[in-house]
Amino acid sequence: MKKFFAIVLAALMLFSLTACSQSNVAVEEAAPVESEAAPAPAPTAEVEEGLLRVAALYDISTMDVAQTTDNYMVPMNIFDRLFEVEVQDNGGTEIVPSLCTGYTPSEDGLTYTFTLREGVVFSNGSALTASDVQYTFERLLTAGGVNDDVPLEVAGAEALKNGEADTLAGFSVISDYEFSITLGAPNAGFIAELTGPAMSVVDKETMEQVTNFGIACEDTIGTGPYMITEWVVNDHYTLEYNENYWGEEPSVKKMIVSIIPDASTQNLMYQNGELDIIDLEYLDSAIVESTYKTNYADSIISGSRVGLTYLAMNANNEFLSDVNVRKAVQMAIDVDSIIASVYAGDAIPESGIIPTGVWGHNDALERPVYDVEAAKALLADAGYAEGQISFELAMDSSSSSNTQLVYQIVQQYLKAIGINAEIGTYDESSWLDLRKSGEMDAFIANWTMDYNDPANIMYTFYGSEEKTKIRSLNYADEAIMARVAAASSITDDAARMAEYQALEQKIVVEDAAWVPLLGNMHLFALGQRVADFVPYWAGYSNFYAKDVVLN
Repeated sequence: MKKFFAIVLAALMLFSLTACSQSNVAVEEAAPVESEAAPAPAPTAEVEEGLLRVAALYDISTMDVAQTTDNYMVPMNIFDRLFEVEVQDNGGTEIVPSLCTGYTPSEDGLTYTFTLREGVVFSNGSALTASDVQYTFERLLTAGGVNDDVPLEVAGAEALKNGEADTLAGFSVISDYEFSITLGAPNAGFIAELTGPAMSVVDKETMEQVTNFGIACEDTIGTGPYMITEWVVNDHYTLEYNENYWGEEPSVKKMIVSIIPDASTQNLMYQNGELDIIDLEYLDSAIVESTYKTNYADSIISGSRVGLTYLAMNANNEFLSDVNVRKAVQMAIDVDSIIASVYAGDAIPESGIIPTGVWGHNDALERPVYDVEAAKALLADAGYAEGQISFELAMDSSSSSNTQLVYQIVQQYLKAIGINAEIGTYDESSWLDLRKSGEMDAFIANWTMDYNDPANIMYTFYGSEEKTKIRSLNYADEAIMARVAAASSITDDAARMAEYQALEQKIVVEDAAWVPLLGNMHLFALGQRVADFVPYWAGYSNFYAKDVVLN
């Protein structure tokens, strides 16, 4: 907390300078510390061969992907999807076959015929068949959970979800290893959607017999490389190698995830050799700078958090309904300074809605220009007196310390152009309820991609009036919303990319309805027992244990 207030104080000093100057204020960086990187800490005691030791700040609440959108460490490792995303040597990503070996789309883009991998069994020995995939889709629609977006695209989904049908009409089992899915409308990103953790395939036979799926280890069965063998609430959970796994045997045979709510304790555990991988996102950035980037620089690996931090503004607000006010807000925020002061340079500025690393990202889209005097002049020309504009920046109290710090800094940037933005703090439940009501003035949040397709963010935020009410706070242009919804049906890749980029230009540049801020990097430090580690492509803290190679 000392570091938090120190940076806020420094930021306030920076803003006082900014308000008196027409030019950008450069952030003076400290001279690099001359230090020779030390080897990663070695274990102080003998460690079981094949064991990976990691930590998490919070315990999981469930292992059932139908009921969670963020507890993915266990599902990613004990289940498989029809397809997966793999990180390539050049840093890009590729969709690769997993439980499916291939598919054939129809000419109209509505029907996909899939071939399942033969010989795959669940960890309890039950054979994988097309009926299990059908059951997976149907269960997501009927479980009353939070992950039914992809199955809802299938023909007949609404009827099944509403209890008007017993089966999913658009899903057809052809044989044990072949099935087809017919969509209600063409969706060029459908295969990408199937790679998300929410689309983990479950065993119909097991599911119809157990009562505590997702809660009891013995009831939670998958085809993945690991099984969940132990879960001690608020202490740890253990994954062990699945001897029935169909794929290549991993280096990690057992993973223990300890629940360590105190980041400083995790830091000590790593330095004592008690953790093999530490998530540096959990630590105070001052410690990362002073200890890890100096003492353990050679042990750090990083991956892009494929998503972005953004500011959303309510188009129904008395002041934010004016495009001139929204453009002034865009110009008031010095993203480069935020990256330097809050993220110690471990972030990249974003210019639009589709993040860097996602198919369809537009490198040529111009970033909003930081210009305090131009922002003040724009407000004056629009007839607003200094201090006349006020609104609330609604903050979720469970946001990361970095995000909370960004709120403080943005508040001061807005003050510098004469806008009073009070920060209102809400517990997570109240914050979500206020956002869902469409009455929240503005908020800052982070979005991480679930699958590598621009629809995952464009459609989620701007695809319908309902979605804009919840996510982008009442964006008003119905014609643009209709185009966003229709873009998913464009089967020509070049044409779909061009349409998304045109929509981005309209929403971000012309309407100033979205304030892009940054995409931060995700850093990990490896212990001496780890030879290699590939973070999850989307930058989650969760990862595939099979992508870790032990010495």
